[in-house]
Amino acid sequence: MKIPAIGITFGLLILICISCHEKSSEPELQSIVSFSSQSSKCLSHGLSKRNSFDSLFTYSFTDSLIIDFSVSANCCPDSNRFNVLYTAVNDTLIITVIDTAAYGCRCICPYLIHAEFGNLPNNHYIVRCVFVYIAAPYLSHDPIYLVNVDRKNEAP
Repeated sequence: MKIPAIGITFGLLILICISCHEKSSEPELQSIVSFSSQSSKCLSHGLSKRNSFDSLFTYSFTDSLIIDFSVSANCCPDSNRFNVLYTAVNDTLIITVIDTAAYGCRCICPYLIHAEFGNLPNNHYIVRCVFVYIAAPYLSHDPIYLVNVDRKNEAP
């Protein structure tokens, strides 16, 4: 007779814990944001020395947030080599660039990543850019950029 009472009590405790879980009344940021991205071809084909593109991060944030930043990666192949994804968590936008062909040949090139976010409700975000080599994920760089961005009011 004690076993069913213990089971019922345990079940009620689980039900209470589940129903007390805090739920946000705000819409999930990930579902309202529009996102697009593209990457350039190698910006200095065949050159292995570092240049000004090695640490470039620029942004414009009025209606949309437009970000351009550089990543250094292997020269080969020169196109369709990156997957660019994003995650939105509270006030942080995480942009992950995945190098799908990390070891094509023995040269390093700077590439420009262009990302655009629309429908952002807040005026301030932290942008975290992460670079991952798919051939060797343990060689990822997190972060390559960690930048505070603020919305600018357009001039009347």
